[in-house]
Amino acid sequence: MNRTVTMGGRTALVTLVMIFGAACGKEPAPSHCLQFAADLMPPLAGGLIRKDFRLANAWAVKADQPIDSSGVKLPAYFLSADIIAPNGEAVIATWLTTDVTKPGLIYSVSPQAQKYSSWAKVGDRLTTGISMATPGAKESGSCVLNARAGSPR
Repeated sequence: MNRTVTMGGRTALVTLVMIFGAACGKEPAPSHCLQFAADLMPPLAGGLIRKDFRLANAWAVKADQPIDSSGVKLPAYFLSADIIAPNGEAVIATWLTTDVTKPGLIYSVSPQAQKYSSWAKVGDRLTTGISMATPGAKESGSCVLNARAGSPR
């Protein structure tokens, strides 16, 4: 009986060590993080208000709810990227887009996206109820942070 308890205790300890190790290790971007197509960065950056700012490190997460455009359901993705000022400071901004592989509709979601870009703000009839509190919005920002942490400085 003591052997069974000891084996169970060891199994629990090994499981905890594995979970802790996985949580602390540097992992690649989580599977829900979709890298935004590099060839779409210039059009997205074209919406920046200041032309001396640039965009980098863009990631998207598919939203649970689609955008309904005149009865056509379009997929929706929360797209986050670093907006980089000339001095090198970066701030994460989040938009909503209908595609991550080809040009699509773009809406500013986060206060940073609304402040630094000229894309329409969420809240029209297509994007009613979408905000930074919508599942996927904050997660896309986390994808940017995770990619930042893994990049060499």
